[in-house]
Amino acid sequence: MRKLILCFCVLYVLLIAYFSLIPTEHETFKGIGDKWTHFITYLILFIIAKIVHTRFNYLTCAIACFIYSFIMECIQYFIPNRYFEGLDLLANSLGIILGMVIYRLLIEKYFEIKQNASKNSDR
Repeated sequence: MRKLILCFCVLYVLLIAYFSLIPTEHETFKGIGDKWTHFITYLILFIIAKIVHTRFNYLTCAIACFIYSFIMECIQYFIPNRYFEGLDLLANSLGIILGMVIYRLLIEKYFEIKQNASKNSDR
């Protein structure tokens, strides 16, 4: 199961790179919908990264996701009809932060309960 999640993580990172870096024939849409896309994309990225890299702490995963986000934004400067936008970086960062909260409050608690239940059933 872990290998499947790892493959999904790699695929997700590659999809982000592809959709972030493909040249467009016309100026890309920049509006609130675009920011929500960035927000959700990096929220999911953080959760997947944290599931795959359980031994890393929250800050390490968050910094890695932010650096990836920053690199994608910087590379866009060199691609036709794409450009670095600070608001995209802000939306990415907020998605990462909410991903941390969701992981901590929901996912980690769920696995903790599941692990405790399996320990109790072993007795």
